[in-house]
Amino acid sequence: MPTPAAPDLPPPAAATRSLGARALGGLKWGGLAALMSALLQLGFTAALARLLAPADFGLIAMCLVALRLFTYFSQLGMAAALVQRERLEPADVRLALGLTWVVCSAGALGVALLAPVAGWFFRSPALVPLLRALAPTLLVAGLGGVSLAILRRELRFREQALLETASYALGYGVVGVVAAWSGAGVWSLVATSWAQALLLMVGAWALTRHPLRPTLRGDRSALLGYGARHSLVAFVEFLGSSLDGAVVGRLLGEATLGLYGRALLLTSQPVEKAAGVVARVLFPLLSTVQSDRRRVGGAFLLGVALVGGLGGALSLGVSAAAGDVVRAVLGPGWDGATPMVQVLALAVPLAYMSQIAGVVCDALALLRFKLRVQGLGLVVIAALMVVLSPAGARGVAWAVVAGEALRLSVFLVFLSRELGCARADVARVLAAVAASGLLAYGACAAASALAARLGLGPLATLGLDGLAGLLALSLGAAMGLRLVEGTAPARLADASLPGWHRLRLRLVGVRA
Repeated sequence: MPTPAAPDLPPPAAATRSLGARALGGLKWGGLAALMSALLQLGFTAALARLLAPADFGLIAMCLVALRLFTYFSQLGMAAALVQRERLEPADVRLALGLTWVVCSAGALGVALLAPVAGWFFRSPALVPLLRALAPTLLVAGLGGVSLAILRRELRFREQALLETASYALGYGVVGVVAAWSGAGVWSLVATSWAQALLLMVGAWALTRHPLRPTLRGDRSALLGYGARHSLVAFVEFLGSSLDGAVVGRLLGEATLGLYGRALLLTSQPVEKAAGVVARVLFPLLSTVQSDRRRVGGAFLLGVALVGGLGGALSLGVSAAAGDVVRAVLGPGWDGATPMVQVLALAVPLAYMSQIAGVVCDALALLRFKLRVQGLGLVVIAALMVVLSPAGARGVAWAVVAGEALRLSVFLVFLSRELGCARADVARVLAAVAASGLLAYGACAAASALAARLGLGPLATLGLDGLAGLLALSLGAAMGLRLVEGTAPARLADASLPGWHRLRLRLVGVRA
């Protein structure tokens, strides 16, 4: 039986208009920060790739797998619980700090003690001292996470964006590049992790000035009830996202993992920034209107359209011009990453559309369902990696693509029913996402072929690819807006975001 079309969304109240304005401000500042971070990361990646060897990046990638394994147990979802809590008192902050001190300290000690096990698993004794040096950053990140959660809860997107950009620029651009240039080798990447974590912690507290005296007294069940479930879901997500790196590192060695890690960075970082911006804005906003399922449904499809449209264009453009991107950004000696970039880019928009769906589940406390979906994705990806691993890192990448496609499909089916989204709206949003990605792929493939025929250098070729991708993205945005015209996401944007209606009409060439 076909699903009836969703009724028109009601006119927003003054509070909703305020939320729309805040959302627009959050997207603006988050977008600027993401753009700056992406540009900085591109420059720092290019610099460090010329100063360090692939094996150095592979060692740090192995360390990060082990650290992230403990992060989800050591932080217990405290940051998410603080954001989602209906009312936040100073006592709640002190309790979150107390729990963070206890659990993160235990996690750091566990990392230090179990570092030889990680070295044995990855067959790399050099991993042990690096992991022990990075272990205390678990506590630093946990304490900083409490302050950042308060910034997010207060919808102070501008301050958060500026702080994260500055800490990254100083941590990687100053500490990391200088240390690598001075010959510190892989230890320069350890220094960047410490510098960025400390800068984030100190800067976030300076902006919030919350109580610093920790306590273990208070309503622990309220914070731990939501936080522990959120942390468990995040841990399963971590297993799914880290499984490919663990398999490549274990079976193919640190050098191949270094190539795989750089390929994953090139394909995912631009989209990760944009998706992270939308997710950070959606979570606190949807938590405030979680009882209005129709409005949440419109916001869900709007987020999928934004992240999928942009992500599909960026990722498929990178896939089409993979060789050009690798040669221009990473330089000589990294050509082995090209086939991995071609495949991994296909999984990126799928993964970050699923992330938006996961944020909706967080805001509505649908954590049990989210856990089932992430568990299903983990099992499917693991099984496919077993089957495809003989094909090397490229086979592992194809397993990731298939698993992400399945995960997104399950999310879309369930949330569309839960939130009352019309099937026609879902179909038109997905069509807009596909059109954007295919246009970018075709444009960048044509530009890459033209550059090869003209004999252009790496940077000129990358510039031509970027110009073609930008034109395709603009055309895809106009086509996408026409496709979603009249859907619930479009009506929600018209009602809640100041100036969006006039901007949309200009983009699609309709006179207001």
